[in-house]
Amino acid sequence: MKIHLQNSSNKYNDHKSNEYKYNDHVCNARADETILLACSRSGIILSAPCGGRNRCGKCRVKLLDGQVSGSIPDKEGNVLACMAVPLSDITIAAEKTELGENETALPPLSAEKRSCPGRAGVALDIGTTTVSARLIDLETSEALDTISELNDQRSFGADVMSRIGAAKKGGTEDLFALINRQTERIIISFKKRWSIEKIEKLSVSGNTVMLHLFLNTDPSSLGELPFKAVFLEEKTLTGKELSLSVDNITILPSIAAFIGGDITAGLAVLDILNSIETTLLIDIGTNGEMALYHKGKIFCCSTAAGPAFEGAEISCGMGGVKGAISGVELTGGTAAEALSISTIGNAPPTGICGSGLIDATAVMLKQGIIDETGAMTRAEKSFYLASGISITARDIRQFQLAKSAILSGIKVLCKNAGLTTKDITKVYIGGGFGFFIDKKNAVAAGIFPKEFLDKLSICGNLSLQGAMECITENNFLGKCKQIVEKCSVIELASDSSFMEEFAENMQFNSGSL
Repeated sequence: MKIHLQNSSNKYNDHKSNEYKYNDHVCNARADETILLACSRSGIILSAPCGGRNRCGKCRVKLLDGQVSGSIPDKEGNVLACMAVPLSDITIAAEKTELGENETALPPLSAEKRSCPGRAGVALDIGTTTVSARLIDLETSEALDTISELNDQRSFGADVMSRIGAAKKGGTEDLFALINRQTERIIISFKKRWSIEKIEKLSVSGNTVMLHLFLNTDPSSLGELPFKAVFLEEKTLTGKELSLSVDNITILPSIAAFIGGDITAGLAVLDILNSIETTLLIDIGTNGEMALYHKGKIFCCSTAAGPAFEGAEISCGMGGVKGAISGVELTGGTAAEALSISTIGNAPPTGICGSGLIDATAVMLKQGIIDETGAMTRAEKSFYLASGISITARDIRQFQLAKSAILSGIKVLCKNAGLTTKDITKVYIGGGFGFFIDKKNAVAAGIFPKEFLDKLSICGNLSLQGAMECITENNFLGKCKQIVEKCSVIELASDSSFMEEFAENMQFNSGSL
């Protein structure tokens, strides 16, 4: 059956000409295949944070013509793409669909700005939610351009466990095809934008699951005991081996099954082995990866924070893209007039991302809208931030699960190192999540202990910076290997104190406000 998508307001990549066009799109659905899977195979990226498990309701499309099974159209004609199976040729509309485009259709550079490098490389950070790339002039080590997109694999779920689950069901090839096509699209965008004939080097950082999928390696073993990776070491290969238009590819080494090259890269950028201070690096995403350095030793762990900080499984949640509410603050006046919101790109609000959720939770605590248990204290069980955008009681529960996972991981990591949170002198927050985070609200909402307030440093995407330094610094890979050798991994699942900490840290601590 054919699926005809009416989506003229969005653009997709014509892979033959590598040009972006405004058009409708047609794809084929295999027998008994859902709309979601058929679209995903064709490069039509429908958001499905729950991984197509009929839980989040965010993959709705409007059925304009034809018949489906598995999902009954609502009064507006919407069906769930993760459940609906075409019974005939169908026509659908999906206003929020991204047809393999994200932000690679960049505005042209002015003649003064464009300076074609003699030799070029690309640094790539593959996150579960976001893919970021940076064009590097190899002769000057200068960063020339950056592209950041939502990961095209998100139609298979918002978190790594959803992606692993999809791989277990035979989806490794499909997941690989998505990230491979997205990477090539980014490379071609850089080439066209800067009139570059070839990219000599591509360095790739990311969490362990994303690196497996980038190399078309089944990550299923990462999803079951004893959580064993197929590979952790650095990899070098040619672009031809992955059908990418680059000469050579380097994959940064990972530390453990859920402590990836992104943490290795971040620690190397911080030059952690030469530090004289007790330092904690935290990368908050669907997994909270963290590494604690103390007197020449590195203690690492990964805690399953879930996708709440990435906007998934939050009723009005979304990623950190244009229009997402990224900040909420009290400005005085009556309760109804006291809120001020800010959005990414100063665009009209369309949802709320992780940093906005943190701020909103802190505000709700300050106003007494939720108590220390997270329960809402008033009859209305939604807290509105803007028209049609609210925080629900279930959202707060998802936030509690995420914040408790992070805080509990920090405390157990300290315990295994023979330290307390007070002993840590520097705390670095890595990843794109940190760009918008309000440190005071993060402490007030219980993600970090109050002792961290004056020690927190937001340092941006260290993983991408590490991928860049892998290209520009001769000894960077050597530093990464030394760091991996110094790491001791704490398995929280087998640590008897983790669940005790987790239960205790579900509460909001009024003393931190």
